[in-house]
Amino acid sequence: MPLPPDFRWQRAAATAHEKDVIAFEGVWVVRLYQEHWGGPYFAALDQHLPQEQQTRRPCSTHRQGRAGAELWIERHQARLRLEIQQQRRLIAATPAPRVP
Repeated sequence: MPLPPDFRWQRAAATAHEKDVIAFEGVWVVRLYQEHWGGPYFAALDQHLPQEQQTRRPCSTHRQGRAGAELWIERHQARLRLEIQQQRRLIAATPAPRVP
């Protein structure tokens, strides 16, 4: 399933072999990862939220993780857009710290 046009697969690191992050306008929302080489894959959902609000789901394979992540994005895209826009407005409204 293709992603909505404003969501993109990208690599979490330059050394990553495959695209393993879905980002909305540069903000990570899903990350696929292995805890150790050769181990099972996991999908970390809601990466833009504080860690205690994120969800982790097991994936049978990297390919299945990608497919599941794309379906999850399709279902949650409106909420993700809204939350990231709200975060950006909050950051923009926060005054910069003063340097003495």
